[in-house]
Amino acid sequence: MKKVKPIEDHRSDFNSHIREDADGCWRWTAAKNNIGYGLFRMQGKMKSAHRSMMLLEGHDIEDKMVFHTCDSYDCVNPDHLIIGELKDKVQIMKDKGRAGIFWSDPKHYKTCNHCNYTGSPAPIAQYHNDNCKHKP
Repeated sequence: MKKVKPIEDHRSDFNSHIREDADGCWRWTAAKNNIGYGLFRMQGKMKSAHRSMMLLEGHDIEDKMVFHTCDSYDCVNPDHLIIGELKDKVQIMKDKGRAGIFWSDPKHYKTCNHCNYTGSPAPIAQYHNDNCKHKP
């Protein structure tokens, strides 16, 4: 059986994939998904790099969103990341004028029957309701 390393033991490997640029963003230089978010394997699981950074910084992100204030998907600078809920992200999008009709109107949101997470219909259908990890 493979031994799982503690989170902090991933720090040096993680840091080797960061390049700082002039605007203060810490760009992720390793694997990325099809949208541009960085990917990092931590404790045997593939995670997004910005979420991994917040774990390495000691934050509890369970059942929370981690989103960028700099609008750069590949940025992992903890000063550019916020931990919050969907409503926080929507408010930031509205403030920046980037929220379309879907995000602006809560009537389009769905709520999980098991954990009361509220979000867009696609994640609710995929990760919540019958597939929810909080399902009894």
